[in-house]
Parts: sequence; structure tokens; C-alpha cells
Amino acid sequence: MREKENHILFEINSTITSKSTQSHIRHSFFVPENADTIYVDFSFDPPHQTDSDENKRLREEASAYYEAKLAHNEEEVIRNLLTLSIDDEDGFRGARHYHSPSQHHMISESNSSPGFLNKKNPPGLWSVTVSIHALVTESCQYKLRIYKQHDLASETVIPWRDRPLNQQIKDNDLKIPAYPPLEGPVKWVPSELHTHTFHSDGKQSLMEMVEAAEELGLKAVVMTDHNTISPFEEIELAEQTGLHILYGLEWTTFYGHLLTIGYDVPTYTDWRGIGPLDIEKGIKEIRRYDALVGIAHPFRIGNPIGTGCHWEFPVESINVVDFIEVWNSTRPGRKAYNQRAFQYWTDLLNKGYRITATAGRDWHHNEEINPLPAITYVKMSEGNEEKNAFRAAFLQSIRAGRITISYGKPLELIVKHAGMTYCVGDVLNRVENQSFIVQVSTEEWKYNNRIDCKNAVLVVVTNTGEILRGVKGQLQLQAEANLTDVRWIRSELYASIDNGTHELVAFTNPIYIR
Repeated sequence: MREKENHILFEINSTITSKSTQSHIRHSFFVPENADTIYVDFSFDPPHQTDSDENKRLREEASAYYEAKLAHNEEEVIRNLLTLSIDDEDGFRGARHYHSPSQHHMISESNSSPGFLNKKNPPGLWSVTVSIHALVTESCQYKLRIYKQHDLASETVIPWRDRPLNQQIKDNDLKIPAYPPLEGPVKWVPSELHTHTFHSDGKQSLMEMVEAAEELGLKAVVMTDHNTISPFEEIELAEQTGLHILYGLEWTTFYGHLLTIGYDVPTYTDWRGIGPLDIEKGIKEIRRYDALVGIAHPFRIGNPIGTGCHWEFPVESINVVDFIEVWNSTRPGRKAYNQRAFQYWTDLLNKGYRITATAGRDWHHNEEINPLPAITYVKMSEGNEEKNAFRAAFLQSIRAGRITISYGKPLELIVKHAGMTYCVGDVLNRVENQSFIVQVSTEEWKYNNRIDCKNAVLVVVTNTGEILRGVKGQLQLQAEANLTDVRWIRSELYASIDNGTHELVAFTNPIYIR
């Protein structure tokens, strides 16, 4: 009946061998809020060596090595000794050096078992360590069950589930930051921010990816394998091609995937100690290395289908991240989970947030034919080709939202107002009684038999809705616009793919207006 009455936080049955002697086995588990009392059941079997000859041999061997005479007792057995210690979210919570092969412990604010501290049980990531002091049998099985009093109407096999991005968005209470304008001549740098190799679950080497990137005309790639930096060992050779390769890492956690890009040196930051309630602690650590952080594919299906793919970390404010990957995979504009991400980003803009939107191919292989990846174009000042200078300028442009995303050529948005010219990522300071001239353009796209650019349509969108729409097939648009009550403005391009209905194939980040 206990299983029906208690909510299991962690359970394992494990067999270890004598080779595990003098080692520690650590298990992490999540403790939710209001877990007033946590119970721990622990047992191991066999408790001791049952073979009399082996007991005798063990006694004689120890006696000889330590030069100590032992009283001979034919009935005495040599015991296995496994003990427990527990750390809660705040650190050490207690330990029980206890010789019983069957143990039951309680951990609470006022009635903890001997060895464990009395204090309120904090929610978060806890750990239990099994310390193997002696294992004199050939093997031993230990059973560990950790649970709290069951207070839910039903249980799930998933310890933590949440959909924080489905909650109503609060108004941003922070002033929109303005970044210094780019100096001198500028360029669009075609880039890919989300990549994988066979060092994780990809099917390509770093060099194979680099060769494919060059064929696509990319100038910068961020290496973001899942939870490993071993591909970094190959970057120096790959950079001889002239492609800029930045150090990155996709934190592939249980509760969401976090893209971390642009470490100043090859760096591994560890996701394993991050529970569902403390992603901001992890982000703080990542920022120590001057890297950017962004949410990858926030609305992809999650556990247990796509493990950790859906963003389930609650955060105090979305301002803790630098960007959101609103387009993921190839032909991303057609995928429903990307459409949700794009709308979520738009809702954030409407609430006064300044969050950069990016695309990520989530590049694992090159098996698709004409896959239509979305290119992230990053606007930077000319020059900056030296590795460190390029990295600094590249990251600053991502922070500032100087990005346009496209299946083909970059989409440009310019607003002229009060004698000033503003581009994507700029903050426009409104001057009363002055007109706004909006210009949108893109170069003629390279022919692709899947995309019908002859009937493509340019659209200009603001927080008040669509304000301008171009003529089919014309890739330039200029008009005077009424931007009263407008807080942001972006451009979009729609075209037919595979003779289907029009879909979004390019968009810019906004120009912000205040």
C-alpha cells in the first residue's frame, strides 16, 4: 500500500561488485516545494560474507598486513559496509555511518533521524551518496527509495514538468537598452549558431560540417555539441579554411536546452548540478566567461519524447537570456513549434522586452537534399577579422539584435526619422511632428527551385499589427508610415515553397522606438 500513499522522488536497485570497494556512488534527484518530510529507505544484501573459508582468509590477510593479532572466532563474519550521506539544495544535510543492512531515515524541519540536520527542506536538486567502505562479497545489491508523503491527485513518471512560457507575460519593467551604433562600413555575416558533430549525436565531423558551411557561403559557425567540448580540439585546424568558429555548448538538461555561445577560451560549463528551479545560477556561471545564453527550440515536444527539448525552467524574468531560437531545424517557418516560438517572441516585444530572435539549423547531418536552412545574418562593422576582435563584435551584434534571418539573402529594414537613419537593432528616439520613412529591401535571391520568389511579398509589422504590404514579386518597399503608438517595427518576407501557400521565409529583428 505504501506505493499508493507516497510520492517517489527517486528509486534505484543496483548491483555492485567487490571492485567498487572504497568508492562513492552519487545520485541526484529533485525535491519539489512543500516536501515537509522526506523518507529514505536503504538496504543492501548480502550483509556479510557467508563462506567460512573466505571469512578466515580475510581475517588472516588483514592480520598479516597490519601486523595485528586477531582473536579467532569461527562464528565471526566479515561484513559489507555501505553508508549514506545527503546533500540538499543548500549543501550538506547529514550522514549516517550505520552498520545495519536495512535502514529507514526521516529528514524534516524538527524530527530528522540521527545524523541529519533539522531544518526546512528546500526545493531543488538534492543528492544522496552511497559510500562503499567494504564489500567483501563477490557482489552486493543495494536498494534505495526516497519519497515524500503523496499529496497529488495523480502521479507522473516525469519528476518535473512545467510550461512557464505558457503563462501570461508581465510588462517589462526595465528600460530597453541602447547599444553603440556600428562604426564605418558594415557587412552582413552569414552564420549558423546551433551545430552538432559525432562528438555528441551528430553524423558529421567538424571538418565535414565546415566544408558544407563553406558551400552554403557561411562565414561564421558556433560549435555547440551536446554537453561536451571535445570538438574544440579540432577547431584550430578547421579555422585554417578561413571560417570563423566560435566556442559554444548546448546545455542539454532535463528541463530545457540552453545554447551557450562565444566563450572567450575553450571552456566547459557544467549543467549537471542545475535543478529545475535554479537555471539562473547556471546562467550566472556561464556569463563569467563572457558567453551569451539563449533558449533553444522552446516549444518542441518535451519529456519523455524529446528529452529536455521543451523549455520548462521557470525564470524570474526572460531578460536573463540574450536570445531565443525562434526558428529551429530546416524550413523552420513551417513547423508548428517554431510558429509558437515566433509568436511568443512577438508577445514579448509587445510587452516591452528587447530579446534577440535567432535561427538554429540544429545541424546534425548533411543527408537532406535542398533542405532550406535559415541563415542567421549578423550585421557587423567591416574588419574585425582577428579571432578575438571578431568574437567580441559578433557577440555584441547578437546582443543588440542586429540580426536578420532568411532562407536566402538578408532582409534589410531602415527607418528614416528627423534626419537620422536607423537600422535593425537600433533604438529610435521619437521626435514630435517628424515623419517616418520606412524602407525594406533584399537582394535578388539565388535561384532555388523550391522557392517562388517571383511572387514573394514584403510586409512591415509593428506592435499595432501590419502597417505596410508590398507588391507581389517586388523585393523593395518604401513608404511614409504613421508610427504613432509604435514601440517596435520589423520586416517580413513571405513566399510560396513547393507550390504551396505563402509562408514566412525571412524576417528581421526590430528597430525599437521610444
